Amino acid sequence: MAANPDMSQIPAVKPPSGVQSDWNNSDNFKTENVILHSTVMAVVTIAVLIRVYTRAVVKKTFGVDDYFAVIAWALSLTQSIMFAYSTKLGFGMHLWDIRATSIVRVLKLFSATLKVYMPTILAVKLCLLLGYHRVFKVDRRSKWLIWIGVALNSAFYIAFFFLDIFRCRPMASAWNPAIKGKCIEWAFFPWTTGLFNIISDFYILAIPMPILAGMKGMDNKRRARLFAIFGLGLFTCVASIMRLVVTAQVAGDLDRMYAGARILHWPILEVNVGLICACAVTFPAFFDPSQPRSLGSFLSKFRKGSAKSSTSSGSLPDANKHANRQALPSFVNPDVGEFGELRPSTGSEKNAYCVSEESADSARGLV
Repeated sequence: MAANPDMSQIPAVKPPSGVQSDWNNSDNFKTENVILHSTVMAVVTIAVLIRVYTRAVVKKTFGVDDYFAVIAWALSLTQSIMFAYSTKLGFGMHLWDIRATSIVRVLKLFSATLKVYMPTILAVKLCLLLGYHRVFKVDRRSKWLIWIGVALNSAFYIAFFFLDIFRCRPMASAWNPAIKGKCIEWAFFPWTTGLFNIISDFYILAIPMPILAGMKGMDNKRRARLFAIFGLGLFTCVASIMRLVVTAQVAGDLDRMYAGARILHWPILEVNVGLICACAVTFPAFFDPSQPRSLGSFLSKFRKGSAKSSTSSGSLPDANKHANRQALPSFVNPDVGEFGELRPSTGSEKNAYCVSEESADSARGLV
């Protein structure tokens, strides 16, 4: 009687003609996956910590959009941890370079990891949209655009979350090749979500642009800073487009672990850059020396303490405060504190926005 074969020495699938299985094949995305997730999570964690500290401690205006930022970060971290473990098992390798004893675990974890994406990207987009609604005092048209965005994104990602969960019958056939079942074609999900992401990303990016362009009482330098902060979201749009491009390149590729790693670099960047963009609106207040308990104020006090023996502080802080009060615009809700208050001009320019002197102190946080 022949001995049972050692399944740990058999590849998950038969390699292509002329190719041999190699458990240590360097042609994989394992190193890239580790570097990508480690770098991105380090940056986004710092960004979220700055947002939470600024809103909770500096401004004391922690709101619903901030909770969504924390939720998005927690989900993104969960996804990165799951991807890291998937990479250890074989994600990013050719299927014929993965041992038969590992393939079911790899596919199961890969399937579970993909399902975290939908609630993660939804949390990021709700953070951005609800942030617009809370920060900007916008007109009725802009409010409608914001709430339409909230409704459409929520409906789409919740529907696809459940569609992905139940895409196979029985469910285990999604990750166990030995179980026969009926499944929605896997390529349907990256194509459909990719197209929707491009449209919704540009939609979200476009909402604040007319508001920023129509502001009155702001010099071009500060206006450029604002466009730069909100324009960071353009990279999110680029990531969505690149994801769709790569999806087209690997369409029909049955080497799912290898092809999937090529595609999923871009959704990771899309989610985390979007979250960094959402957090970036709090950076100026965090570094502003005039904001109590901000990093800028701590650094300012440290510098003054170091120079106290040689220089008198005089009345310079008050003069600077007055100068900033005259120069800064008021185009965001003063309760939030990073911007000021946005209100339409009462003049003939119905689409323009003007500055109110009484809320200039609140505007100091951003520009």
